Order: sequence, then C-alpha cells, then structure tokens
Amino acid sequence: MKTSTIQIQYDKEKLEAIRHCLKDEVKLEIELTAFLQTLYEKHVPEEVREGIESQEG
Repeated sequence: MKTSTIQIQYDKEKLEAIRHCLKDEVKLEIELTAFLQTLYEKHVPEEVREGIESQEG
C-alpha cells in the first residue's frame, strides 16, 4: 500500500493541548489515522472500497 502525507492547519494552542493530554505523539497519529479510516468507511461507497482493496492484493 502506498501512503500519502496530509498537512492541515489547526489552532496551535488547541494542538498543544491535545499533545499535552495524549502525552504521546504516536498516539496522536494513531487517533488521526483511525478517524480518517472512519471517514473513508462512512463516505466511500462499498463498491469503490472493494475495488481499492482488490488492487492492494
């Protein structure tokens, strides 16, 4: 599977608060990845997802 990098702008103080409360940068990445997966499953039709998954092998 090929990956892409996503870059967004977000309020600095809010991001620092999230980082402080999570206390683990890796956990933030895991949380964001899980949320993106949820969005993918919610908005991408099943037929399209099946097509993508079949290309992955």
